[in-house]
Amino acid sequence: MPFDPYSLCPGGRDKKIRFCCNDLLKEIEQIERLLESNQSGACLSYIESIEKEHYGCACLTAAKLSVYRLENRWQDALPLAKAFHEKEPDNPVASAEYALALAVTGQAKTAVSVLIDAYESAKEGTAHSAVINAALQVGATLLLYGQVLPVTAIGNQLKHFPSVQEQANALLYRASSLSDVPLLLRDLMFEENCPGDFPGKKDFDDASALIGLMRWKSALTKLEPLTKYADRWSGIWRNVAAVRFWLLENESGKEALKQYTLLPNVPLEDAVDAATTLLLVNAEPLGDSTNILQIEYPITDAEKAFEKMLSAPVFYRIEVPQRDPNTASPNVPPPKGGFVLLDKPFPKDTEVTLQNAASQQAACLLFGKETDREARLIVSSLLEEKRFEVEKQLAEVLGDTVQTAGNVLERRPFSQSVSLVQYRFRFSSETMPDAETVQKLQQDYYAAVFIGNWCQLPLGLLDGKTPNEAAKELQYRVKLLAAIQYLELMMDAELGNTVCNDLRQTLGLPVLGTIAVPDSSDYLTVFDGLPVWRWYRLDAEKVPTEALMEGLQIAGVMKEPRASVRFAKELLNRPMDSMPFEARLLAFESLLETATAAGDIEEALLWIDRGRNESAAHNIPDAAWCLHEIPLRLHLGQGERVQQLVSYIVKTYKNDANVMQALRDLYVQLGVLNPDGTVSAATQQMTVQKAAAVPEGTQSTGLWTPEQTVSANTAGGSTLWVPE
Repeated sequence: MPFDPYSLCPGGRDKKIRFCCNDLLKEIEQIERLLESNQSGACLSYIESIEKEHYGCACLTAAKLSVYRLENRWQDALPLAKAFHEKEPDNPVASAEYALALAVTGQAKTAVSVLIDAYESAKEGTAHSAVINAALQVGATLLLYGQVLPVTAIGNQLKHFPSVQEQANALLYRASSLSDVPLLLRDLMFEENCPGDFPGKKDFDDASALIGLMRWKSALTKLEPLTKYADRWSGIWRNVAAVRFWLLENESGKEALKQYTLLPNVPLEDAVDAATTLLLVNAEPLGDSTNILQIEYPITDAEKAFEKMLSAPVFYRIEVPQRDPNTASPNVPPPKGGFVLLDKPFPKDTEVTLQNAASQQAACLLFGKETDREARLIVSSLLEEKRFEVEKQLAEVLGDTVQTAGNVLERRPFSQSVSLVQYRFRFSSETMPDAETVQKLQQDYYAAVFIGNWCQLPLGLLDGKTPNEAAKELQYRVKLLAAIQYLELMMDAELGNTVCNDLRQTLGLPVLGTIAVPDSSDYLTVFDGLPVWRWYRLDAEKVPTEALMEGLQIAGVMKEPRASVRFAKELLNRPMDSMPFEARLLAFESLLETATAAGDIEEALLWIDRGRNESAAHNIPDAAWCLHEIPLRLHLGQGERVQQLVSYIVKTYKNDANVMQALRDLYVQLGVLNPDGTVSAATQQMTVQKAAAVPEGTQSTGLWTPEQTVSANTAGGSTLWVPE
């Protein structure tokens, strides 16, 4: 790209290069050439040689920071960017570089503050390209730390800039679909409009405009005084909370949200949602901490202890994950074996019930004697109140090979309520019940154990009262309902709703019922003012088809399985000619994804069959359904069916480059192939092992790969890695 001396100075001083750095025109041109040709080392040396005569030149500093970024030298970039920003606080390039260096080095709150200062100091209605690009990169970095709220706010602003619109929408998609962050946190939005009769409407509208310019600090100075009118519109406190959370001022954000929950004019469900959000951002939300322990027990005879553990029915052997050779210490040998310690043996020759189901007490790793270290048993994931019981089991099984005066290596706080939610049922491969039995077991556990025990558990959130006691006092209603909703978020989606409604009913609290669908000619009004996490409660039969289609797409992006399932099933219950067939395909895909994520393989296969049949009726190729089916059949160990599917795909779609590439990608995902298309070492090893096991003269079937055949039987074995 030819050098243009009349372009803006890369140092951010809002002047053209000729009028800012006229004596460095040739040097800047050379720097740009070196950067364009990826000669970062030569470029850095060249910049440093020039700096001797032009120390402190903004364009040279910016160029040097560009090199540091290219080489990931963030520890070098941070002090240079800080000095640049302190010297020129209104320089957008200096602010952008400093914000990015702060974000990458883990200083998220300061990074956001500096980034917003850059927008605050910009001329109204303008934004420097360096600041826009830095905002995108800061947002992507914050997402790695799970800081969804500022990322969503940044993405919503950047999507209006054509130069980064595609990247901003991708950032928003990633933030919205981050399923390990609860939906309540991902969907805490700023409400842009206040009621027409709100006393502070003009100031609020001005603040809302500032939000659109990403001048969050200025907006906050206008919003905070308006909280005195919260009795007229409670949403003002919620908006203040949102902006404070964007700025990562989390303590003041929590205080604003708390004020919102205390207002008498806030609808009960909205207050409960806000109170639940507060629980999600607190370290010890329910005030019911116990401890999870990791304990080291000395072992006098590792071989003898190992044999005892192998023969004891309460010790269930598990595979120990292979250590990463790049990070594992070469001086520490791997454990002799890994075990789960059960509270009782697995039931044999009988139906699994709540009374005889085995539960995990702890995880155990047995290490043999080393040159400078005695043999030891490391017991992890042990609830402190279970310690005496577990040490009694160890003494009974291991006898004099273990010294039960163990050394506590780690003690970390853990909620007793959450420990009740996360039941620890374990099943052996021989006695693994079907999905229906497991679901029945879960239901029985929650009804017979969880509800009764939790209702009698004192909670700090309730000033030390139990839920049974707090339910009798109106002042605890919001907090108690929030605690229940908090626990519901940790349960299986459908089961959690049923269990927690039973819990609400047991305590005499309002249950979550069906939400009526408003009568309107505009189908989008169905979702007006209704948070995504409540959509599953809509009367789906009354929701217009267009709204179901729109809602299914949004719920899918937001990873809200309950709404996805309700909307998808309702769409499939309607006549095929009432919607585009693409909507039905989306419904099948959604139900397949949800069933697979829940581990219900049989149901997932049923949706594949239905989707395949309807596709065939519309003359749509079935390759996608076959590809979906392969990993599910692998999970079930059905190697012969996998062989049939692969052979069918290769025969039918061998001339379709997209399908064949999708098959290769699936093989990479499953660990059969390396990313470069060659057969993985693990697959080669299994092929050799299987070939050795085939009697001489027997013809072995082959699983197709781009390079060679692989034994089809390997697909059915537990040794082939399958994504969970």
